[in-house]
Amino acid sequence: MNKFVPYILIGIAVIAGFFLKDYIGLSTEPGTKKSEDNGKIINQFESLLIYPKKNLIRNFSLKDQSANLFNNGSFKGKWNIIFSGYTNCPDVCPNTLNQMAQLYQLMDENVRDDFQFIFLSVDPKRDTSDHLKQYIDYFHEDFVGITGEFSQIDILIKDLGGIYSINQEEGDYYTVDHSARIFIVDPTAARYGIFESSALKASDKSQLAKDLVSMSSQ
Repeated sequence: MNKFVPYILIGIAVIAGFFLKDYIGLSTEPGTKKSEDNGKIINQFESLLIYPKKNLIRNFSLKDQSANLFNNGSFKGKWNIIFSGYTNCPDVCPNTLNQMAQLYQLMDENVRDDFQFIFLSVDPKRDTSDHLKQYIDYFHEDFVGITGEFSQIDILIKDLGGIYSINQEEGDYYTVDHSARIFIVDPTAARYGIFESSALKASDKSQLAKDLVSMSSQ
């Protein structure tokens, strides 16, 4: 009889694990909603991760590519899709912005009015308003580019949950380490969530576009 004991114990463990998963609400199925209160993010859509606590973005003051004021009030009334980087970035930034442009093109023109696609430059020394405008317009004329003083950039980056670091400068030649996440700020200017890491890179972005439309209609 002893030879059956390991199999019995395995069976008990599997059953216990199944019920424990349901009890704590940690479903791993895509598109399901996690119910834990102490987690940082929850799944509500297949391609988006939603923060359970949606903190308001603090006051900040930056400028857009036309040198107009852009602050936390500029988020209000729109669903804001934000990527941070710098125009001298060799690969991640242009690739990501190109993917964002593809996603934007998938969205119906009427739906686009509910969204604001934003590129936040964390390299204000080189990314002047004129330079930022030329750069961002290359990807889509509707996109917004913003930058400004480091103290103001830091407020927004911290509240979004991002990071960046200027590497050792050698004149105008240096690199910048930065988050590659796509952040979502809701129409009340509160941090809402992020894209799934693989969602924007997928060749078929229709599910991501669908999730964004569903999100905006809530």
